[in-house]
Amino acid sequence: MPSSYDRLVATVQGQWEEQGGAAISARRISVAAGVPVSSIYHHFESLEHLLAAAQQAQLVRARAWCKGMLAQAEGLPGCSEAFAGFFAEAIDDWAIRQRDLAFAWRECRLLAGDNTLFDAAGREWEQLWAEFWQEASGRFALGEFAGIADRMFENESFLHMIRWRRLVDRAGLDEMARTLGGLFCRKPLPPTPWREFAREEAIRSMPTLPQRDPMAAQIVTAAAELIGISGVASLTHRMVAERAGLTLGMVSHKFKTKSVLMEAAFEGLYSANLERMQAGPGGAVIYGAQDVVSGIVHLLRTGTSARGSNELFVAVARDASLRQFGLHLRYLRGRTSRSMLQGLLGPDRPVGIVEAALFSGFTASLIRSFADAGPKLPEDAIRGELESVIALLEG
Repeated sequence: MPSSYDRLVATVQGQWEEQGGAAISARRISVAAGVPVSSIYHHFESLEHLLAAAQQAQLVRARAWCKGMLAQAEGLPGCSEAFAGFFAEAIDDWAIRQRDLAFAWRECRLLAGDNTLFDAAGREWEQLWAEFWQEASGRFALGEFAGIADRMFENESFLHMIRWRRLVDRAGLDEMARTLGGLFCRKPLPPTPWREFAREEAIRSMPTLPQRDPMAAQIVTAAAELIGISGVASLTHRMVAERAGLTLGMVSHKFKTKSVLMEAAFEGLYSANLERMQAGPGGAVIYGAQDVVSGIVHLLRTGTSARGSNELFVAVARDASLRQFGLHLRYLRGRTSRSMLQGLLGPDRPVGIVEAALFSGFTASLIRSFADAGPKLPEDAIRGELESVIALLEG
């Protein structure tokens, strides 16, 4: 029988996948593990140290998974055309069959935003993936593209955690992988019928969000902003009331329970994400590569936050009641990026939806990595990464 230590660690790992970090408490963990609350403090200095131990245990498993994935490609000739198959299978296996590990990685990023205790684990995850994609890319004679592969894995594995239709999701992932492989190998890009179908379905089936009266809309906006600033754990009726400049009674009247308030907050986050995904540049602007790079660096330097978007994506991946948003979050990306790329590449070079989604995903991964860097923002490194992916897309 597992020791109480092992049961506590395993319970935390399960909670990350099933409930999320915001729902974790000492009492919940002790009940789920079948041990008294005092056992937590017998084995660990605090609840946070239990979470840190669970992260370390998941990192051990993730390293073993990386080793196993590379072993499966052992002996394959250094064939760059084979990269797409490896890339797609790595994402599918990680996001679907190693789902608890995938959630642990995402929860670590959210935890690190609140508590420096998790900074070391965050760096270990980053190093693990950098080394994995350096070795994997090298095996396919594509070592120069390891950084791009790393970024795209980070983004696509996040999106692949969100479920819509299994067949379409897997086929669309294959198309993304083949597009990336085609760019790496300087080969003609493949058709993408599955992605195009999913995008059309997303446009056709846009969910009808509730028509809110002005005061309720004000509460929805405040709740979404609060999650973006300090995470789901900060979402209480009292905090939302303070943020909205309303009375606690008014917020409680409009949104009677914590779960209803939470759904409203994610509605607000979804609306904000959708506006960003659908927004195009104001006019027929031709972007230069340096303009695009400088614009993204400026966005990071001025303190853009990815917290709310990350919370939304993790919640949609986890919670069946939010799955209505999954199709749109996965497949409506890239409109602004498509306009940018068209300006960069010129009118004679058509830009496909997958290329646009690829550039959008690469940028999203950068933002998730550096949105909270503040004065420590490594501008030169970010510029180098952006210039390399733009050069790849320019061919």
